[in-house]
Amino acid sequence: MRFLQLLNKRIWLEFERMRQPRKFILALTRPQTLKTLCHGSMFLIVLHYLIKFEQIKENGAFHDIDIPVEPDFVPLGIRDPEAFPTDGDERIPRIIHQTWKNEDIPSKFSKWVQTWVKNHPDWTYYLWTDISARQLIQERHPHLLNTFDSYTEGIRRADALRYVIMYEFGGIYADMDLESLKSVEPFTKKYACFVSQEPYEHPLLDGNFENLVINAIIGCRPKHPFMKKLMDRLPSFHHMWNVLDSTGPHFVTLVYRDFKGEYSYPDTHVNGTYLAPAEYFFPTIDPAKFFHFYNQCKRWMHLGEKQKKACKTLKILGAKRKPLPFSFTDHHWEHTYIDLRLSLKGPVNIHTLIPNAKIYKPNASV
Repeated sequence: MRFLQLLNKRIWLEFERMRQPRKFILALTRPQTLKTLCHGSMFLIVLHYLIKFEQIKENGAFHDIDIPVEPDFVPLGIRDPEAFPTDGDERIPRIIHQTWKNEDIPSKFSKWVQTWVKNHPDWTYYLWTDISARQLIQERHPHLLNTFDSYTEGIRRADALRYVIMYEFGGIYADMDLESLKSVEPFTKKYACFVSQEPYEHPLLDGNFENLVINAIIGCRPKHPFMKKLMDRLPSFHHMWNVLDSTGPHFVTLVYRDFKGEYSYPDTHVNGTYLAPAEYFFPTIDPAKFFHFYNQCKRWMHLGEKQKKACKTLKILGAKRKPLPFSFTDHHWEHTYIDLRLSLKGPVNIHTLIPNAKIYKPNASV
């Protein structure tokens, strides 16, 4: 506030000097005047966009964008859930897997980690650390060890690890920032393997394509061919510069499309892989994308038809949404691999959060 007061005073003084018409040009062209006006203008421009960014991030409102929405337009996504079996055997083991570099979990994740145990009280919970992850790969897939060791970022190792875990043991893998809202058992009774897609607007307004598979949750039976395909393709994508392309969602999306093109298994087949609608597991849009999407939609005349449909959906539903009654999880979009924020609270040991948490030991079975 003090800075703004001084800046406004300086600008006022400069204009006072220019009140006399005959001195106007000379005063305006003084180096110090130009410098002050330039700095003040730049500051106000930056301040304007910061305020606009915060407003969009806070309320996620897109209603003020001038885009046409037909009266009969139907927003992207599903409004009602599919039918799930209420009894019968589960096709996916009752195991929850999560990963972190060691056994001390950042406190910001603690409440979300505990929701998985709360909603799945009789399931086994496994935490995979950097040490146990390398032990698993060295023991069961040594041909992947060089690829695993050469990853320069922890997120790439965490991505690769989840495919190995799912192939070897099956169960449910969930990122630390994924909150469980209710049991996923309806899914485990219906499908032998499932993944989910990101909110529909994400790939459309980021890259103008549909159905981006996100690897923040995976449910699968052991030895599933889709998990095998993901593992086998890791070395071929090791050179990719972006983590999204080498091990993350873009990588999984490409392999998923190849898998579906190579095989014609129905979604409920023992070897099938179901791509769940975003509403089940990722019902909320990443807040970091609000401002970008807002500016994309303002470029209405330059957008493709599918992108326009995404903008119409944003105008009707807004960007800041809540999980639906039939949502199984809610993703909090923490972006751990690029998060530079410092926490005032220290980490919490996993055994404090979940006393029965298991850590993998070599030559052990889950």
